[in-house]
Amino acid sequence: MNTRRSASVAAAMLLAASTSPRHAARAEPAGTGTPTPPLTKFEKIPQGEAEQIAQIIALTTQLLQMRYPEGMARRGVHPKDHGCVKATFTVNSDIPQNYRAGVFATPGKKYPAWIRFSNATPFLAPDLGKSGPDSRGMAIKLIGIEGDTLLSEPGAKTQDFLLINLPAFAFPNVSEYLQVTKIQLAKHDDITSFFAPPLSPARLKTVAVVKKIKQTSLGNPLEGAYFSAAPFLYGPDRVAKFSVAPRSAEKTPVPENPGTNYLREAMKKSLDPAIGKPAVFDFRVQLRNDDSLPIEDATAEWSETTAPAQNVATIEIDPQNFDNPFQVTECEHMAFTPWHGLTAHQPIGGINRLRRDVYIASSQFRSQPKEPTGFPKWPW
Repeated sequence: MNTRRSASVAAAMLLAASTSPRHAARAEPAGTGTPTPPLTKFEKIPQGEAEQIAQIIALTTQLLQMRYPEGMARRGVHPKDHGCVKATFTVNSDIPQNYRAGVFATPGKKYPAWIRFSNATPFLAPDLGKSGPDSRGMAIKLIGIEGDTLLSEPGAKTQDFLLINLPAFAFPNVSEYLQVTKIQLAKHDDITSFFAPPLSPARLKTVAVVKKIKQTSLGNPLEGAYFSAAPFLYGPDRVAKFSVAPRSAEKTPVPENPGTNYLREAMKKSLDPAIGKPAVFDFRVQLRNDDSLPIEDATAEWSETTAPAQNVATIEIDPQNFDNPFQVTECEHMAFTPWHGLTAHQPIGGINRLRRDVYIASSQFRSQPKEPTGFPKWPW
C-alpha cells in the first residue's frame, strides 16, 4: 500500500452507501424497534458476528466524532458526491419471465429515481489523489415501489441499489472489517498497518481488490460500469447480484492536471441542458445458478460465464442543471442504504448484515445537531 489515502479508500469502499439526519428519527438498530429480518436459507452466520457488528457500530460513531469535531458530520462513507441527478428507471418491456420479480415484476413499469454518483474517500477530498484512482459509487433510489418493505419507515416506499465501480468489495467479511475499523480509529484513518506482513489469505484478497481500485481510472462518472458486489434475494427462493453498464462507448480521459472536482465538471458538461444528451445505462441481473458461487465472501466475483448478466431495465438521465443549490441540498439530506427496499430484494451475506446496523447508527449520529465553535477545516 503506497499511502494513507489509498489504504483508507479500501475501508471506505466497503459499505458504499450513505446515511442522513433526515432518516435518523425513524430508523432504529436491530433490537430497539426494527426487527431483524429472518436469516435466509442461503446464509451462514459465523460465530461471534453479532458481537463484532456491535463493536463496529461503536467504533463507527467514534470515527465520525474524530473526523468531524466541528460543524456538520458527513456521511460515514462516500461523503463527496460528483452529482445527484433525477432519472427514469424503466423495466424492459421484453424482460424474460424468469426475471420478473420484485421491482422488475411488471414489464414496462417506470419509476422516477434519484441517482447519486460519489467518491469513497473517508473525507471530502480531491477527485484524484496522489496515489491514483479511488473507488467510485452509484446509488440509485427508485420512488413509489409496491410491496412489502424491509424497514418500517413512514413516507414513500423506495428501493435503493448501491453500486461501486468494481464487482468485489475490499473486505471479505465482518471479522476483517472489524480489524480495519479498529486500526482506523487508533491510527486516525491510516490503515497501512493492516497490510503489514505476514498477510493472511483474507488479507491477500483485500490487497488484490485494492490493487484493482488503483488501476481503474474514470474520466466521467456517466461512463463507468457499477456493481452491487454483495448478493441479494431475487424473489423468495433465488439470489442475485446487480450491475449497471453505460450504453455509450465514450471514454473521457482523465485530465492531465485534474482539478479538485473534475468528475463533477465532466458530468456537468455531459448533462448541460443546452448542449448535453441523455446518459443511458442498462441495469443487469446475475442470477445465482450454482451453489459454488459464494454468499458470505464479499471479495468473490461471480463469473459471467457461470452466471450470465441479463439486461432487465433501462436507466435514462436527461440533461439537467443538477449543480443548483436546491438539488445539491436535497441530495445531501437523502439517505441511501441497501436495506431501503422490498423483502423480495433482501440484502444477504455478512457484509450486508453489517451494513444494515452501521447505516442506522451513522444516521443517528448525524442527526445530533450541535452549535459550531469555529470554521470547519477543509482538506485543501
